[in-house]
Amino acid sequence: MARKLRFMRKPNSTFEVTTRTLQGRLLLRPSKELNAIIIGILGRALALYPVMLHLVVVASNHIHMLITAENVKQLADFMRFVNSNIAKEAGILHRWKEKFWGRRYTSLDVLDDKKMIERAAYLLSHGCKEGLVLRPQDWPGVNCVEAVTRGKPLKGVWYDRTKQYEAARAGQEVSCRDFATEYEFELSPLPCFAGLSVGQQRAQYRAMVRDIEELAKKQVAKAGRRVMGASRVRAADPHRRPSKMEKSPAPLCHCSDPQMWQRYRDDYRWFAAAYRAASRRLRAGEKDVKFPANCFLPALAFKGLEAPG
Repeated sequence: MARKLRFMRKPNSTFEVTTRTLQGRLLLRPSKELNAIIIGILGRALALYPVMLHLVVVASNHIHMLITAENVKQLADFMRFVNSNIAKEAGILHRWKEKFWGRRYTSLDVLDDKKMIERAAYLLSHGCKEGLVLRPQDWPGVNCVEAVTRGKPLKGVWYDRTKQYEAARAGQEVSCRDFATEYEFELSPLPCFAGLSVGQQRAQYRAMVRDIEELAKKQVAKAGRRVMGASRVRAADPHRRPSKMEKSPAPLCHCSDPQMWQRYRDDYRWFAAAYRAASRRLRAGEKDVKFPANCFLPALAFKGLEAPG
């Protein structure tokens, strides 16, 4: 099946973005070193491609983010930098030389405030909803609980591997620390919280966290078992793949209003039909083909060698 076309209904749209590791392997297993590297990569990416990063959580085999971007290219550039650098750094750390990510990231448009708050709570619940920890802030991987509830900035380090490689080739004695840059950043407020003060926003997040904790305690008590705990999460083999993975088709978008969902579906269908029609004309050799706005043009067809005369 062909991949869904990257589509943005209007500038400055908010997306839930997800990227999963190959075969669900635990290549993002939390550790102090990897956490700092991932946050540093996010800080560097924000400096280069200034999207609005609202929330982020890194599980052992996938990443979730809520991001607002001006256009599809800005989002794609940001995610390309983040995913390629995480794959490189985590691959070095875990001695993994194969393909790192299972497929291209998915981006689902979040259309209304109700769904935006719901998706925010979903991201914050990682670790708890799987029965791994009792509180969202106990998750040992990268998470933003302290950032959104207390205003604690995210701090990490980014390594310029290109300069490190060039220095090593020049015969210099180098250490990765010589090419490290520290990054510190704060998360952008959710668009649905734009009219709230900072204190009101944090109160909203703290209420979400309390609800998540209460639900986690009830689920653990009902199951009659203890949570795995942060130490066991950190001790997992990063090369291990889960014996079973839950698979379900991704929705077209996140929306709580059926009529709004239908309008979005119709807009996407129009966009996809216009894009594919223009693509066929371009591949047939037509010039000055017009594509719908805010999209990536397809690669041109291959032209072989001329037949010998």
